[in-house]
Amino acid sequence: MKIRLPAGLVRAMVRLGIKPFLGPPFPVAFQRFWAWLMSRVHTMTKAASTARVELDGLRTLRAQPKEREPERVVLYLHGGGYCIGSWATQAGLISRISVAADAVVYAPNYRLAPEHPHPAALHDALRAYRWLLERGIAASNMALAGDSAGGGLALATAVAARNEGLPMPGALVLISPWVDLRGDTPSMTTNASIDPMLRVSWSRQCARQYLNGRDPEDPACSPLFANHRGLPPTLIHVGSDEVILDDSTRLAARCKDSGVDVTLRIFQGMWHEFQIHAGMLREADEAVVEIGEFVKHHLR
Repeated sequence: MKIRLPAGLVRAMVRLGIKPFLGPPFPVAFQRFWAWLMSRVHTMTKAASTARVELDGLRTLRAQPKEREPERVVLYLHGGGYCIGSWATQAGLISRISVAADAVVYAPNYRLAPEHPHPAALHDALRAYRWLLERGIAASNMALAGDSAGGGLALATAVAARNEGLPMPGALVLISPWVDLRGDTPSMTTNASIDPMLRVSWSRQCARQYLNGRDPEDPACSPLFANHRGLPPTLIHVGSDEVILDDSTRLAARCKDSGVDVTLRIFQGMWHEFQIHAGMLREADEAVVEIGEFVKHHLR
């Protein structure tokens, strides 16, 4: 039996339990521990089976529908501002996407800043993508997906793969993608007080640590500014109350101008990464179902 909570209650839990502890004055080590601790409420669905594996040396969670091994594959990159998070913090969402998409999901732990600034995360993500291709998985039957920084990383990985002449994945799924590390878009100001999860100061701190002196408009770091031509069908989910709302709306516009088949869904009244509350929040469950249908449609 599913226990559904009112959106207002979940929102309050996020505002009180997560937002105050991300960013200054708390050190990165504490932020990582706190994100992991708070993620314990998001249990994995019993309809999926999971295992810990390695993708070319990267610690990875492998999730699939129970008693099935579908041919579809999703390479999922977790969020956390490039500084915190792991597959463990998103395991509940990852397991539910595997069931909704009827796919095997691989979620590797890429290296994090500040210990490993750009381009470490991009190198790791591209390495995982190559590893799957080398194991005989057709790119056309694989989706690249991610949330927040992982969404930006999924997009940057697709762009890097195209630039290197690798085959394109069959689809991109970007949940609240962080694709502009300049940190000066209008929604950073207008939504600062209503976003219950993200603090602008934390976002800017993470950007500095990840960039490590690089130009924030470098397309490899901020893939909003990349050439998007030739990218696969793309689904973008974002909440109306996010400080990085403009990242999604501007990305959708640029993709459309480049001829990409892009679908933008803005969930009214929702916040950053609300999909992680799948299993307890009706809107999150609906979003995961839509993600699954998108993947199944494009990875036939």
